Parts: sequence; C-alpha cells; structure tokens
Amino acid sequence: MRIKTEKRCGCRDENGRKYPRGTCPKLDQRKHGTWNYRFRVPKGLVALVGKTELSSSGYVTKKAAEEAAEEAMATVRTGQQHIGALTVGAYLWDWHSRKNALRPTTRSRYEQFIRLHLDPFLGEMPLSGLRAEHIDAALKRAVIAAQERPGRPVGPATARDVLKMLRAALNDAKRQRMIPFNPADGVDLPSHQAPEVEPWEAAEVGRFLDEAAGDRLSAAYELIALHGLRRGEVCGATWAGLDEAAGVLTIRQQITRSGAALGVWPPKTKSGRRKVDLAAVTVGSLGAHRLRQDDERAAIGDGWDNGVLPDEHGVPVQLRELIFTHPSGRHLAPEYLTRQMQRIARRVGLLGNVRASAPSGATTLTIGTRYRPAQGTWTLYRDREPIGEVTVSGATQQGARSLLHLAGPLPVALAVGDEIGEQLLSPKRLHDLRHGSASIMLGGGIDITTVSKILGHSSTSMTGNTYAHLLRSTGQQAAEMIAAAIPRAVRRGHPAGTSSGETGGAVTTNGV
Repeated sequence: MRIKTEKRCGCRDENGRKYPRGTCPKLDQRKHGTWNYRFRVPKGLVALVGKTELSSSGYVTKKAAEEAAEEAMATVRTGQQHIGALTVGAYLWDWHSRKNALRPTTRSRYEQFIRLHLDPFLGEMPLSGLRAEHIDAALKRAVIAAQERPGRPVGPATARDVLKMLRAALNDAKRQRMIPFNPADGVDLPSHQAPEVEPWEAAEVGRFLDEAAGDRLSAAYELIALHGLRRGEVCGATWAGLDEAAGVLTIRQQITRSGAALGVWPPKTKSGRRKVDLAAVTVGSLGAHRLRQDDERAAIGDGWDNGVLPDEHGVPVQLRELIFTHPSGRHLAPEYLTRQMQRIARRVGLLGNVRASAPSGATTLTIGTRYRPAQGTWTLYRDREPIGEVTVSGATQQGARSLLHLAGPLPVALAVGDEIGEQLLSPKRLHDLRHGSASIMLGGGIDITTVSKILGHSSTSMTGNTYAHLLRSTGQQAAEMIAAAIPRAVRRGHPAGTSSGETGGAVTTNGV
C-alpha cells in the first residue's frame, strides 16, 4: 500500500471556476490549503474494509496527513473495518436487527432504549468519534428529556440498563474490528441500589387467595403464589405437562409479549424448563379447574381453539391443551392475568368505594358495589392509607349503590374514590405473588439452592441478590444453631443474663 499525499484548496479563478486539482497559484504558500491522503486497499482486504481506496483530508501539514495515513494503513492491516461516516444511530439499529437470539421482551426493551434514549442524542454522531464523555452527556440529557415526556420517568436503574445495552452493542463493534476500543467502558454512572423486594406477608397472600377462590382463574394464582411460576409460564402451561398422580407440572413454554405481538417461547432461562412439585391443594384446584374448563369446552363445541402464536423463530404454532384460557378457549395474554389479579386484590377486605363526597360530620355515606355485609366498624382509606374509622349500623340499597347509615358522625371529609374496608392490601404486581412465594419459602428455612430451582432462576447468585434481605432471619437462626452445636466448657453470657435462668458471668457446662 503506497500513500499519496497532495495539497488542496477551494479557490476559484477570475471567472468563478474552481481551480483544477493542484493548480491554484497560492498552494505554494505555507498556510494556504490543507493536505489530504489516499491509498489503495489490497484486493484481499476489500471485502472486509468495504472500499477499494481510502482517503481523508483536512490536515494542516503533509506530515500530519502521512501519519494519519499510516495509522489508517495499520488499521487495515489488522483487519479493522473502515466505517467511514457510519453513525451511532445507524449502527445501533442495524445491531438490534441482527440480534436474533434476543427474547421478545428484551428485544422490545432494547428498541425502546435506542428510540427514546440513544438515537435522539447520539444518533448523528460518527461511530468512530464516539467517546465516553459523549455517552455520559447523552444519558444525562435523556433523563432530563424523559421528565418532560408523559409516562414513566427514567431513573437510575433504567440509565444503567441503557448503558449496559450500549456497552454490549459496542463490544460487538469492537469484536468486528469496527472500532479500536469500547468508549462505554469509560462511563461511570452514579451508584444505584435497587429497591428491596417487599411482597405481601403469608397472611396477606392467604387473604388474596381466599378472595380469588371463586374466580375461574383461581388455580393460576395458586401456581404463582404457592409455587413461584412466572405469569407467562402459567399462560403457557398445558394439561400434557401435568402429572396429577405425581403432583408435578412440567414447564416447557411460556406465552410472552414482544411489542404489540404475543408469542410462544421456551422458558426465560435454560433452567426455566423444569418440573415443579405441586402441593396437594394445588393439584385439587387444578382438578376443579379442569372440570370447569370441560364444561366451557362442551358449550363451545367444535369451535374450541387455543389459537396460533409465533415461536421464537417466527414460525406459527398451533396451541393445544392450554390449562388456562378465556371461556372461548383462546389463549390468555399475560397482562390479562395481571389485570384480573389486581381487580381481585383491590377487593380483599373492601366494603366499597366512596361514590359521593361527604363532609366531616355526615351521618350517611354513599358507596358503589357493596362486597360485604355493611354492619360493623370499618377503616377509611385514601390511596390505601388509613385516614379514620367509622361504625356502620345499616345500609339501604339504591340500585347499584348503597347508602350506609353511620352510628356516629363521619370523622373526616371523604372524596369520590376513597375506600372503606378492613385490612386492605397494599398495591402489588402479579409478579409480586412470585416474590411472595420465594419469601415464604426462604422464611420457612428452605435452602436457597432449592428455592432457586423452584423459581427457575439461572443461578443461585441471582436468587441471593434478589432476596438477600429476606435471608436475615435465617442468618440469625444459623448463628444460634452454630453456637449451640459447638461443645464448650465455659459460655459467657451478658452480665444481666441472656435468659430467665442466667444471672450473668461465666457459666460452667462440664463439657456439654
């Protein structure tokens, strides 16, 4: 490869025509014009580089042009692609389209990251010029822009996820020798600690399941709350995978969403394809559900059809023997299961929702649908937070509404949407039922390896990181067990004593 350099300028003659290359009379002047270089790419590297000739201009001196040319030559010799004016945005969209192994939900998230947080701020920048400071500034601008946009704001966790995706994309560019280094490696975001998982307590889960007992999907909620299934796994569960005699459900597929489209995919992780041991009560619930579904199928007749969804390769799959469906036989969307769960959860302990504002001191109160007998003492709630208490002596039905007669004056003014009930549940996601299952198992002393396998996590470290705060009680139990298991001649207690039988000081145990 032979380097050619020459000086150029944009001067024009007296007729306004541009001077032919190298003919401007001022080119001999030291500071007039700029230098450029060009060299031909060896035939064997043209396919990799994408060009037969490489050139660049704008150098102040001939030496600078030659040094730049030598650097470009070295890049060609090591096999790095010459990406020219390829922009960050163009590269990211192309990278996204080529990531065939992404799961639907991950693909949808990555598309959102590029569209909302990266392309608007880095899209026009040449990939070859991208640096850590550009990425850092872009992420800060993305956070500010998101605050002005309706919808969910961008927090520290999202910013870290965007950076993680960008780092992976640029690592691919580095491996393909499109860039010499990954500029995202130099970005250091502020430290962020994810909020701890705080699911419902066991008693609250029980109250939810009791409320859901009459719902046609009650067995689905049991699978999530008692056995930690993901909602997509529940939607994709089949009768063929259920062994009632052994009390085992095999998870082979899940129904999940990618953007606006649903698909049927393998479980989220390799370990997600698993056999789940079921409690006898869950097997019984599934049996009752099967009888109900048999009646629904008989009513539909030949029209009973679970539907068709694409698999991870886009190939249509006829769904068969789904355990949970609409009454028509069609498959369930995961978000449908979520909406139904939250509707039931809001009803737990609820007498009714306030339908007409009432001033403090009022002796009657209008609510909507009444879910329980009215007489008794109830708590008043606003945004699920207690704001007072009232005793109801009776109720008069007024169409779909009820007029509650209060035994005493209303202690606070109430607005439409406030609630009256007893021990209402805090708002939770359907996925929090799965978290609750893990919490109850860990609190009951089940080892983390078993819990991880039941949940279908890819590793025990993931389980430990997610539920570390739930292991505090088991850690204390372990400490006491170790202390009690080691024989010692002398145990020293607190001077005030550590139990009702101790008076402090050293205690001789005679080797026990």
